[in-house]
Amino acid sequence: MKKVTAFVLVFCMLFALAACASDSGTSSSPSAQSSASASASASASESASASANTEPIKIGHIVDLTGAEAATGAEAQRALQFAIDALGGEFAGRPVEIIIGDAAGDSSTAVDQARKMVESDGVVAIFGPTQSGQKTAVAAYMAEAGVPLIFYYGTPIGLFEGNDWLVGAGGANQQMPTVMADYCYNDLNYRTVTTISMDNVGFRDFIVDFVDYFEGLGGTAVQQQYAPIPTSDWSSYLVNLAEADAIMAWTTGNSSIALWSAWYDMGIYKTMPITAILHGGFTDYFILNAVAAANPDAAEAVLGTIACTLYVYDNDAPENEAFVEAWKAEFGVVPQTNLSGLCYQAALLLKTAIEDIDGDTTPENLIDSIFAADIDGPTGHLYFEDSQAATMTIYVVEVVKMEDGSFNYGVVKTYEDVSPTGLAS
Repeated sequence: MKKVTAFVLVFCMLFALAACASDSGTSSSPSAQSSASASASASASESASASANTEPIKIGHIVDLTGAEAATGAEAQRALQFAIDALGGEFAGRPVEIIIGDAAGDSSTAVDQARKMVESDGVVAIFGPTQSGQKTAVAAYMAEAGVPLIFYYGTPIGLFEGNDWLVGAGGANQQMPTVMADYCYNDLNYRTVTTISMDNVGFRDFIVDFVDYFEGLGGTAVQQQYAPIPTSDWSSYLVNLAEADAIMAWTTGNSSIALWSAWYDMGIYKTMPITAILHGGFTDYFILNAVAAANPDAAEAVLGTIACTLYVYDNDAPENEAFVEAWKAEFGVVPQTNLSGLCYQAALLLKTAIEDIDGDTTPENLIDSIFAADIDGPTGHLYFEDSQAATMTIYVVEVVKMEDGSFNYGVVKTYEDVSPTGLAS
């Protein structure tokens, strides 16, 4: 019995020693194990977070790089890339990658590009397109996809209805036509106008908004003519012009070149000036360069033409001076189109929205942050007030020739804080 008792005592002592050795050696106490596990988890989380922060933020850009609007598309592509680079190339510490899609002037192609960007490339937002038909088609897809679609050009106000994913960083179509109507009536003292434009929804919207406001002020639109897209021969429209104080016009691309050339060749420039309802693709430098290549005198006749724009290089917004200097450093000239400022302002809007929510790019949080943003950039003050289209500054400009012989615009009047619905009647 004593032997058994001694054996048991020895066994218990050996067990106790083993346990002590285990505590002070390779094993850990429950609390130590918990601490080590928490430390490992935190380390893994930090590693994952660091990894996530190095993943690029992808944004889409749908433009026409081929077809009739290729020149405008190339300018937009250059402008947005410059904007991202000038903003540091990153949002919330993450690099930004632009996915380019060529709409080729076709609405279904634009939708295909949007689908690829969302479903394959994983973009957090898409910029563009600029053409009305493409906007409508892509907007319908983005409503299903639940991803922000940011327009840096003016957009028909009705397009925003029932689609929470559309962002009018370039305002709404009503803004510029009402400003131009006000300027034509009150500053240029026009009382009668005849209009010429292209025949699609976007162009007609601009004409209708201009005419409604102009006639509300007391003026008269004596005639309205719409031409197919594109139109290379404007003679039949110009020969039938009704007598008026001025022609209110807007076309784009090659159609613009043809209109300016015909207006000059037919001698109409001597009796009836053209005033542009909108500058875009109509009085921009690349259009006038093409006109001048065929007939320098025709391009000279366009000097002094009044237009309307959302950005011009010599505006007095405080943030614009640094932007112009950066553009000059990159390209050797001051900005020559509104796309330079508009693309930057739209990119600044997205950057601000993402950084305001600490880099969160989930669609629901991002779209809310975009509409909460209030920014000042090269185009001036931009904010959203009871609308998905921005309240912003509109500039009336004239076509000028710079000292280096290049075409550009100069500010003649500034309209600040213009509502998406345009000037109050």
